[in-house]
Amino acid sequence: MDDSDDSAAIQAKNTPRGARRAASCLLGVFAVALGPSSASAQSVYVASSVTNTVTPIDVSTMAVKGNPVPLGAQPVALVVTPDGKTVLAAILAKKFSTALTVIDATRNALEPSGRMGKTLHDLALRKSLGTFGPPAALVLEPRPRSEGRLLAHVLVKNGNFGPGVSQFNLKRVVWIHFIRGKPDGNYAELMAVTPDNARFYVPGTDRKSGQAFLSEFNFFFMSGQSHTGLRKDIRLAGGAVGALGITPDSRLVIVASQDATGGIVNTVDRADNDRVQSFGLGSGVIPRDLAIGRNAGGIFGLLTTNQVLVRLSASGIPAAATASATLFPGNFIPDKVELTPDGTVAYMTDGAQPFVARMDVSTGFGAVRMVRLPSTSPPAALAISPDGKFVFVAQKDSTGGTVSRIDVGTNEVKSVAVQGEPVALAVGPVAPGGTGSGTPTCPGTALLCGGKCVAVDIDAANCGACGRACPAGDICISGRCECPPGRQICGAACLDVTTDRGNCGRCGRACIPGDVCVSGQCVCPVGLNVCSSQCVNEDTDRRNCGRCGNVCAADEVCSSGRCTCAPSHEVCNGVCTETQNSVANCGRCGHACIPGDICVSGNCVCPAGRNVCSGQCVNLDVNLRNCGTCGRVCLPGDSCVSGRCVCPDPNKVCRNACVDVETDPSNCGTCGRACAAGQKCVGGRCC
Repeated sequence: MDDSDDSAAIQAKNTPRGARRAASCLLGVFAVALGPSSASAQSVYVASSVTNTVTPIDVSTMAVKGNPVPLGAQPVALVVTPDGKTVLAAILAKKFSTALTVIDATRNALEPSGRMGKTLHDLALRKSLGTFGPPAALVLEPRPRSEGRLLAHVLVKNGNFGPGVSQFNLKRVVWIHFIRGKPDGNYAELMAVTPDNARFYVPGTDRKSGQAFLSEFNFFFMSGQSHTGLRKDIRLAGGAVGALGITPDSRLVIVASQDATGGIVNTVDRADNDRVQSFGLGSGVIPRDLAIGRNAGGIFGLLTTNQVLVRLSASGIPAAATASATLFPGNFIPDKVELTPDGTVAYMTDGAQPFVARMDVSTGFGAVRMVRLPSTSPPAALAISPDGKFVFVAQKDSTGGTVSRIDVGTNEVKSVAVQGEPVALAVGPVAPGGTGSGTPTCPGTALLCGGKCVAVDIDAANCGACGRACPAGDICISGRCECPPGRQICGAACLDVTTDRGNCGRCGRACIPGDVCVSGQCVCPVGLNVCSSQCVNEDTDRRNCGRCGNVCAADEVCSSGRCTCAPSHEVCNGVCTETQNSVANCGRCGHACIPGDICVSGNCVCPAGRNVCSGQCVNLDVNLRNCGTCGRVCLPGDSCVSGRCVCPDPNKVCRNACVDVETDPSNCGTCGRACAAGQKCVGGRCC
C-alpha cells in the first residue's frame, strides 16, 4: 500500500514479541515532545473546550502569542512534533465524527490545504477517521522513520470498524493505515509508544468478561512504500484500567488495574515473551496515574491512588507504599503525576484542590512542598518542560481558564488567562540557551540536553532523545541503542562474553566461585587452586588451609597455609583462646575470674548491680547468703527478695526456720504441733 493511497486498508493479526529493547517513553492522552525548536521561543500549548481552540503561550514571558487557533470541534488530545514546527490536536468533529487537526506553529495557523495535491481535510477527515469513529488518545513517535516519515497514532474506541488505531504520516500529512483493535475491547484513553518506534500499547477491559488486557500494536513499512499493522492481545489481572507506563529501557510495560479486591499492578516483560506478573495493592486502593523515570538510583515508578502513594522498583514491583495523609498536608490526595527528566522531582496534582505537590524522589519519598495555584478550581492538565525547568498546570474557572508556570528551582508561580476550559497541555522543545529566547538552534540532528547541544545519534547517555540512556554495554548508532560487535545479548543485557563471569564464552555459562573469565574460558587465577569445585586461596582459606579439605578450628585463621590462632588469641592448655573475654583465661592463660565475674578486655570485672562478698561477685538482691548486704544469711526456707529475707506465704517461721505448716510433720498446721510416729502432715492435719 502506498503512502499516498487514501483507501482504508484494514489489517489485524497477532504479532511476535517486540524488539529486544528501546529507550524510555511514557506518553498519555497528551504528550511532551523533545528536541530543539526552529521557532524563536519555546511555547506551551493549551487545548480548550467551549471555545474549541488551541492557545500558544510564550514560556519565558507567560504571555499569549497571537490569537487562539480555532479547531471547529471539542479537542481531546494535543501533541507537538520534535522540531516544534507542528501542533496536532485530535478533536470530536460533529460532521465527520472525528478529526486530526494540524497547526503550523511558526505561523500559529491551521495547516493550509493542497499538500500532495489534496486537502488535509479530505484525507484526514472524510477518508479515514470520519469512517472509523471518535478519537480517544493521540501519541507521536519520538523520531521519524525511514525517509523522514514521522508517524502519529490516534486511538479510536468506537466506529464502523470497531476499536482500533489510525496511523498518519506527518511528512506528507496523509492518513496511511488503520489497525483493528480487540473486537470486544473497551479501551482506556491511554496509549504509550516505545521510543525506538518498535511497538505501541493500549490497555483496556473486555466488554464480555470484564477482564483487563493489553493490546500490543506493530506498524511497519515493508519494501517500497507498502506497510502493514499487527496486533497482539495480552491478558492481565483485574478489570478497569487506570494507568499505563513503559520503563526507560523499554523492557517492561506496566498497567495499573483494579477489581473488587482493590488495585493491581501488572508488569509485562517484553524481554521474556511478554510474561505477566501481577501484584495486589490492597483493599479499596484505586489507581489513578503512573509516571516512570530514571535517576542515579536506577529505574523507578510512582503510582498515585486514592489512598497511598506507591513507588515501583525497576522490575515493576511495588517497593513502598505510604498513606497520602502521612506524606501530604491538608487532605491532599495525589491524582496526576509527572517526573522531571532527571527523575529527581515529582509533581502531583489533587483532583479536588487547587494545589500542586512537589516531592523529592531522588532516593524515595522525600521532602514535600505545596504550591498554591491562582484559581480555586482543581487542575485539569499537568506537564513538565523537556529541560525540567518548568511545570505547567491548566485550570478551569468561571471566566475561562488559567495556565500557570511553576519554576522547579524556586516554586515561583506565573500565570496567564486563556479562553475556554483547558483540557490538555503540550510543551514545545527548548531553544538552545535553555529559555526559548531565540538563540540559534543546535546544528544538524543535535538536540539541546541540559543546556548543551548533544549529538543524540551517537551519544549513549542521550540516544535518540535527551536523557534516553542506553543500557550498560550498548552503544548508540543512528539514535538507537545497539549491542556492538564482539558482544552478545544475554537475556536483556549486552555483555562481553570473553570476560563476563556469569556468561563466559556463551550466554548462561557461569564460572565457579573464585574463577575469572579470560578469553571466554573460566580459569582459576594464578596462585589459586580448585577445591570442591571452587577456586580457593589455600594460603588464607580456613576450609582449605594449605591443602584441600584441611579445615581450621573455630578460633583459628589460615595464614600462609597454616592454621594458627588469630592475633587476638593465645594457646591455653592446647586450645586457641580469646583471652580478652575468657573467664578461665582472662588477660592471660590460667588467670581465672572469681565466681560471678565477667572478663572484659582482659580484665575480671564484677558487673554493674553486683558486689564482691567473700571473694565472690554476687547479686545482693537475690543471694541467700548475702541478702541486701554482704554476710546477711537468710533463714532456711526464706527467699531473698529485693535484698530482704522473706518467708513466703503460706509458710511460717518456726524456731528460726521458714517451714510449710501444710506439710511439715514437726509443725503441722501450726508451729510445734508434731505428728505421731508414722503419720504424715497433709493439708495441715496429721493422718
